[in-house]
Amino acid sequence: MPTSTETVELGSVAQPQGDAEVRPGTSTPPGAPGSTPVLTVRQVDVPSFSLVGVTWAASAAVTDTVARVRVQRADGGWGSWAEVGVEDAEQDGAARRGGTAPLWTGPSTGVEVELVTRSGAAPVDVQLDLVDPGESDADTGLSSPAIQDTAHAATDMPDVFSRAQWGADESLRTWAPEYASTIRAATVHHTADSNGYSAADVPAMMRSIYRYHAVSRGWGDIGYNVVVDRFGRLWEGRSGGLASTVVGAHAGGFNTGTFGVSMLGDYDAAPAPQVMVDAVAAIIAWKFSLYGVDPTGTVTLTSGGGGTSRYAAGARVTLPTIFGHRDVGNTSCPGRYGYARLGEIRAAVAAKLTSREYEMQAAAVRAGGAAVLGAQRGGLVTDGLVSWQGYDNGRVYWAAGSGAHALTGSWLQSFVDAGGAPALGAPRTDVRTSVRSGQVLLLERGAITRTVTAPMRVLTGETYARWIALGAENGWLGYPTSGEAVVPGGGFTAFEGGSVYRSAATGAHAVRGGIYEAWARLGYETGVLGFPTADEVPVAGGFVSTFQGGSIFWSP
Repeated sequence: MPTSTETVELGSVAQPQGDAEVRPGTSTPPGAPGSTPVLTVRQVDVPSFSLVGVTWAASAAVTDTVARVRVQRADGGWGSWAEVGVEDAEQDGAARRGGTAPLWTGPSTGVEVELVTRSGAAPVDVQLDLVDPGESDADTGLSSPAIQDTAHAATDMPDVFSRAQWGADESLRTWAPEYASTIRAATVHHTADSNGYSAADVPAMMRSIYRYHAVSRGWGDIGYNVVVDRFGRLWEGRSGGLASTVVGAHAGGFNTGTFGVSMLGDYDAAPAPQVMVDAVAAIIAWKFSLYGVDPTGTVTLTSGGGGTSRYAAGARVTLPTIFGHRDVGNTSCPGRYGYARLGEIRAAVAAKLTSREYEMQAAAVRAGGAAVLGAQRGGLVTDGLVSWQGYDNGRVYWAAGSGAHALTGSWLQSFVDAGGAPALGAPRTDVRTSVRSGQVLLLERGAITRTVTAPMRVLTGETYARWIALGAENGWLGYPTSGEAVVPGGGFTAFEGGSVYRSAATGAHAVRGGIYEAWARLGYETGVLGFPTADEVPVAGGFVSTFQGGSIFWSP
């Protein structure tokens, strides 16, 4: 049996409709004067429902409206009053209906609602929505979660129950998924719902929230990307792919580029269970591992505006990469107890991501992800202290202390041709563009360079160490202009600003300018002076370089 909604029209305080009336409430909510008019309705003997929500015509002026709800059970008894606040979220870029958070009541046959506006404009075109979750195979027993390791992330993906498993009626979905360019942060919510639900209730709760969001609120789908229940189970929310950058409807003005995770329940009223907090951290860690997000860092987001956002459209807001809904919306979400756990969640995510696999995934993202590297090829390879993962169009290398870095194209080919990691060690930087339009890749025991006028050059050993000691490409040597040349007793490499000569007896040292020219006239390393034994040093009025057979002084 599919989900369904019984809608009761209430009108407004100024013009109530149907059975609705305006009168003082049973007990006026805190902050509202006793004379505040209350829009109320009582319905009995209605078709069975399990979730209640109140919606109204969207208006930025409606900012402080509270619903008080109590329901009648099948035995005729009435439950206690529950206060339900505005669900401060919205589908970006479209005018939808405002409304309260959905309230799970369990099977009920009667309802009484009081709607109070403590400040600001009173809502109009008010409707009471009574949602029946219908029936699904999920209600009689679930198999193991269907979604596992969908994106080959660096951090293991926790098991997630799919939309099909909780019984999502895809015919209700009128929203075509939209995608951001990347994921930059995670937003933590709570549904502000009942906390006393059972494990067996959750599929029906998911279907009810889905219908309320998609139909009653007009969002076309459930707002959250993932929902976490109090038993630590994870449920796929908004359609479009958990591993993707799908845009949610969970934080008005800040839906794009954020991953919305909502804790099922009201965590302004009760602490969030530890198993739930652990599950929130696990799914965020997996998501961040896909997009290289630092869970302890900050991010600057641009508000899209909207009636529920705390920030006007275009405002630049710096936030933690894991933030609460209240940080961007006019709401208490994820509740005082939920919000207090954000530091713990950030720490738990960071602990999960301090791994070789996470660093390698982050390097793949920096390199352009699948669009540049293509698909993974084979498994992780470990050769001594260096690990690497192959892709269609490159590799990502990792070593302790050097981190992870991606190589593609001629950079990878030059690295492999020079002996790869066994000879040069792991990359310790990404390929970087440096001075004079050159590019440099630093390795543990070498470097590869390229300029607009010179092809790939590989530096290793003592020549590499001397180049680094003299400032690398930013020093007076600049970029290499030749490969390693062999001479009797040693070798040399030419650079833009001089040459580095090496021998077993002297090590590697640089020579340049007038000193180099004088040494050349004397026969280079085969002449009377032999190999240099030190780099030039300044003296009064000039410089001096020492050689095996003497010294050369230079001054202007």
